[in-house]
Amino acid sequence: MLLFLLSLAAFAEDPQFAGAVLPPAEIPKENEASLSAELGGTLVTGNADFYAVNGAVRGESRWKRNKVSASALVNIGASKVDTDADGLLSEAERKADYVQNLKRYAGEARYDRFFGQRGSIYALAGAIVDPFAGYDLRSHEQIGYSRLLVKQEKSQLRAELGFDVAQENYVEGVDPNRDMIYAGRLLVGLSHKFSDEVSFSDTFELYENVEQLDDLRMLNTATLSSALSNRLSIKLSHSLVFDNLPVAGYRKLDQTSMLTLVATIL
Repeated sequence: MLLFLLSLAAFAEDPQFAGAVLPPAEIPKENEASLSAELGGTLVTGNADFYAVNGAVRGESRWKRNKVSASALVNIGASKVDTDADGLLSEAERKADYVQNLKRYAGEARYDRFFGQRGSIYALAGAIVDPFAGYDLRSHEQIGYSRLLVKQEKSQLRAELGFDVAQENYVEGVDPNRDMIYAGRLLVGLSHKFSDEVSFSDTFELYENVEQLDDLRMLNTATLSSALSNRLSIKLSHSLVFDNLPVAGYRKLDQTSMLTLVATIL
């Protein structure tokens, strides 16, 4: 609700929102590229013994009316387990191998063909490995239309409509072991710069299975970033994934909060 109220306020303030197409002079004449990497983690030793590592790489390149972008992320974690549940780690338990309790790999590549500066037709492909959510591998392909509804000096509002085809392969023990999902997709993304150093963004996605209407997926990612220098910034992010029909035996809701250091390479 907060996202939509902020979006409406920004929408009302922009006198050029209605289907504006910028003149050809505003289409970049030179190539533009960006590349960033982020890393965060936790390490605990002593009475408890566990670690977690979070990392991501994002890049894009734009020339004339074309843009190619890609991203990859990893979240892994493991701990020493109190197998006898007596409230402390014995020497035997400390010498045992770490037991993984977090494993998530994801990647995506996307191509946009622009019409002016505000509208584009896009195609993307991505994949995720997340056994703790029941996915041995979930890959998907998508096509759609993206529109920059509001473009101000400090605020932007973007919306996308698309059609998504996903191939889901589940972990061992789930029956049936695979499925194909056809879904419509809606995205609303808002970004705002409070100052040259501090910025906020929120992206909401909705997937509706066109063959089974109660199969609904919602994803929301909110980030708050603060620049430490021209090249370094610190980012606090929260990701929420809700699946109304999750993989059999798994929960509907996953949430991840991270604090990471971001390095701007290009």
